[in-house]
Amino acid sequence: MSSIFSQDAFLKDSIPKQATQPSIGFVDLFAGGALGYVDGFAAGVSINALYSNVLFSLGYVMNNEQGGLEYVEEDIVPINYYMHYRIDNFPLMVGFYHPFRGASLSASAGCSLLFYTEYVNVNTFSIFDSNPTEVYSTTNLGFPYEFNVKLFNKNEGAVLAYGLKLFGNLGKYNYTGLALVLSFGSFK
Repeated sequence: MSSIFSQDAFLKDSIPKQATQPSIGFVDLFAGGALGYVDGFAAGVSINALYSNVLFSLGYVMNNEQGGLEYVEEDIVPINYYMHYRIDNFPLMVGFYHPFRGASLSASAGCSLLFYTEYVNVNTFSIFDSNPTEVYSTTNLGFPYEFNVKLFNKNEGAVLAYGLKLFGNLGKYNYTGLALVLSFGSFK
């Protein structure tokens, strides 16, 4: 009888138990500039989760360009106007996440729904006191990508990270941008 109990004790102590991996999930807020079909200010947010060493991301990216002031003479009264271009992109991406020594690298790519819109502001007195009118709008599919480098506290309770994000979209309305990123969540 004692040998059976000793074997049970041996089995319980000698077989390593599977260590539970800490879950990783974070929200990125970023702002910077973008070049491409629309050149200008870009900003966005993404929700990220790591499952079985695969990073899943759902986000929103806004890219704006304000065109220059132009004058058009219409019936002897000059009218000033300016064009405004905007891309609203909703990417769904899959990628990898690799933490090391208080930093992390990640890369993701996927598919996105992209809305491109052109606006014109018309005002005879001031371009700042007018309501934009949509003159063109279209919806397209795109192929977004992003690369992130982030720094965070190595302690287990890290909830804040900061770094750089290189992002873009391939499709009819291409753009590539670089932004500062601030992340809130759980990191390895």
